[in-house]
Amino acid sequence: MMMAASVSKIFMHSDSKAILCLCHDIHMLEIRRMLLEHFGYRVFPANSAEDAKHVAENKCPDMLLMDNSDPAVDYERLAQEVKNICPDVITVVLSPYYRVYRNGSIGSIDRFVVKDDGPDALMEQIGELFSGDPKPKLRPM
Repeated sequence: MMMAASVSKIFMHSDSKAILCLCHDIHMLEIRRMLLEHFGYRVFPANSAEDAKHVAENKCPDMLLMDNSDPAVDYERLAQEVKNICPDVITVVLSPYYRVYRNGSIGSIDRFVVKDDGPDALMEQIGELFSGDPKPKLRPM
């Protein structure tokens, strides 16, 4: 709980940033929406790749945050399609694959964040990306 309070103080200034949040699980989508809004972000929820593209066309968010739990979605392709619509969008994938990806980038995806690291780590990564910190390289595990 102590960590959440300190992260909250650092990133509460973020109300001008908009995040398109994609998750096929409507309950997780709502939890992420509440978390992101708590930290001052505007959130556009989407529960399918098609919804995400539609939102991108109409809102052009600052970030696309994708949960990669839906095997029907090609996340790198979706990231590229959204970047074609909104060239400056930052793309982030929440991944359960700790050993494969660790806060690095591949192709059209700017950052992979490991789900098990929790909401504080996610908010820290989002804050770093919005602050313009350079993308870390994938680290071998």
